[in-house]
Amino acid sequence: MNKKTAVIAGASGLIGRRIADKLIADGGWQITGLARRAQTRPGMQWIAVDLADRTDVEKKIAGIDANHIFYAARYDHPVEGKTEDVETNTNMLKNLVCAVEAAGRLEHVHALHGSKWYGHQLGPAKLPLEEDKSARSPNENYYFEQDAFLRAHSAGKSWGWSSSRPHAFCDPSVDLPRSIGLVIAVYAAIQRELGLPLDFPGNANGYQAHTQFTDLGLLARAIVWMASEPRCSNEAFNVVNGDNPRWCQIWRQFAGWFGMPEGEPRAIKFVDYMADKGAVWDAVVKKHHLKAPPLDRIALWAYGDYQFRPDWDVFSSMDKARARGFTETLDSFQMFARQFENYRREKIIP
Repeated sequence: MNKKTAVIAGASGLIGRRIADKLIADGGWQITGLARRAQTRPGMQWIAVDLADRTDVEKKIAGIDANHIFYAARYDHPVEGKTEDVETNTNMLKNLVCAVEAAGRLEHVHALHGSKWYGHQLGPAKLPLEEDKSARSPNENYYFEQDAFLRAHSAGKSWGWSSSRPHAFCDPSVDLPRSIGLVIAVYAAIQRELGLPLDFPGNANGYQAHTQFTDLGLLARAIVWMASEPRCSNEAFNVVNGDNPRWCQIWRQFAGWFGMPEGEPRAIKFVDYMADKGAVWDAVVKKHHLKAPPLDRIALWAYGDYQFRPDWDVFSSMDKARARGFTETLDSFQMFARQFENYRREKIIP
């Protein structure tokens, strides 16, 4: 049996690494990771390439007859809330697909997108968010151009595509820049040091709102499933944990885990609140002999503000994926508990 061959774009990023974890664990895959700088990892080869440079892509990818592309790359991410570069992000995908397609063995392309497809961050929407029924965001987004390219470019050809729409990435790793888990854990440590309760950093409406998360291990398993399941060809799928808790429910569990009073909604703006807390965090690090970076580098506080600003329900339907065979769900509190436990093992939090 011929080995399945995969190219992972954005393989040095955490999502790309989780996809590689899944492929390596499954076995039977020959994997090539693409990143701007050369990397090393057992079980796969690496190519340093600038996906935005078509000539570089054509030169570096020549001779790689992959049959699967897992596309988790993105151009430099701007400040939270700003529009990402649509043209560059779309051209990066085009450059890679066309280069791999030229070898003649391409079977499937998966593109990582997200729930911003629906404009969930802009205000309340009709729920649940459904892949083929919900309106897409009125805001410009590179997802739409990538989707249009894949649909048009694959038409009438022997290969297909799929895309995933996760929400609020979560992972035990300490090097996920946009990590809601790190935001919560470090905030809790500072509140405890100050002798304060674990106040909810959103407003009262947000505290009662339903929210959702996507564990990156679950996302990787869903992505590899989409790429291998014929019924997923040329389709987009939401990928979330599936439990859709209210913030007040899971926040109470967080307070219990950290051994703190629950507090109440305070509508904190993290960027401002943390501006003068550097010395407090330094004291926490010293007292508990932590190996954590300074407060301005350990978590992206603007991302925390982005996550806690909405005061409306968000709920992505998983019915489409479940109808085709992906039935996995995760308890979001247990997911966060595993993250917090890993932060402690790594001596990032007390």
